Amino acid sequence: MMRALILLHRWLGVSFCLLFAMWFLTGIVMHFVPFPSLTETERFYGLVPIEMSQLLHGPAEAVQRSAIGDATRVRLLQRSDGPVYLVTGASGMRAIHAGDLSAASVTSETLAQSIAQAAARSRGFDPSQATVVDTADYDQWSVPNGFDRHRPLYRIALHDERGTELYVSSVTGEIVLDTTSHERAWNYVGSVTHWIYPTVLRKTQTKWDVTVWWLSLIALVAAITGSVLGIIRMKIMRGGIVSPFRGWHWWHHILGLACMTFVLTWIFSGWLSMDHGRLFSTGK
Repeated sequence: MMRALILLHRWLGVSFCLLFAMWFLTGIVMHFVPFPSLTETERFYGLVPIEMSQLLHGPAEAVQRSAIGDATRVRLLQRSDGPVYLVTGASGMRAIHAGDLSAASVTSETLAQSIAQAAARSRGFDPSQATVVDTADYDQWSVPNGFDRHRPLYRIALHDERGTELYVSSVTGEIVLDTTSHERAWNYVGSVTHWIYPTVLRKTQTKWDVTVWWLSLIALVAAITGSVLGIIRMKIMRGGIVSPFRGWHWWHHILGLACMTFVLTWIFSGWLSMDHGRLFSTGK
C-alpha cells in the first residue's frame, strides 16, 4: 500500500508540477491584466446621441413587431443606420428599426464597420483606418458564453497605436467587446493559460468543462496522496516529531506539510466549482 501511494504521488507530481506552477504564475498575471471585456464606462462613452427626428415608432410597436412574447426589456440605440429598438426576453433578442419597424440585424461588413467607426469616434479614437478583420462565431477573446446571443461577431481593427479591435454584434449592432494588443499579449500568458482557454477547446462549453473537472480531480488525488505520505512519514523521536529526510527531500516534506491545508482546500474548492451536477445536485 505504501509503495502504491509513493508511486502514485511521485508520477502524478511529476506530471502536474508544471501545471501547478502555471496556475500560480498565470494567476499573478491575471491580477494585473484581466481577461478583455467592454467596461460599462467604455460602453457608455461609445454611445451616439439619438436622432429624435428618425424616431417614428414607439417601443410597444417594436415589441409587437419583434414577436418576442416574453419581452422584459426594451432599449433604444442610435446606430449609423438610424435608431434601433433592442427587444430582449427569455426566448431571444431582436433589433427593430425605429423608423419603419423592419428587422435591424447586421448582415453586412460595411454596416458593421460604420457602427464601429461611430463608436470609436465617440470614444475619442481615430476610426479612419478601421477595417473588418473577421466575422466569426468564436475567436480567442469572444469564447465566453455571454456572447452566445450576439454571434456571429464582426471584428473591426482600428489600426491605432494601441492595436484596438472592436467586436460588433450581428444580432443587435452593439459594440460588445474591445481588446488591445497589450491585453491580448498578456492574456495568452495569463487568463488563456490559467483557465485552459484555447479557442478550440473553450468554444465547446461541455468539452472544456469536462477537461477542467478531470484535471482538477487528478490534481486533487496528487495532493491527497502527498498529504497522507507526508503525515505517516513523520518520525516520533526524543526531540519531538521530525522528518526522516535530508536535503531537498527534507524541504519537500516540510513545505508540503506546511502548505497542505491551503493546497487541498484550493484544489478541492476549484474542483467542486466545476461539478455542475456530475456528483452533486445543481439545486434546479
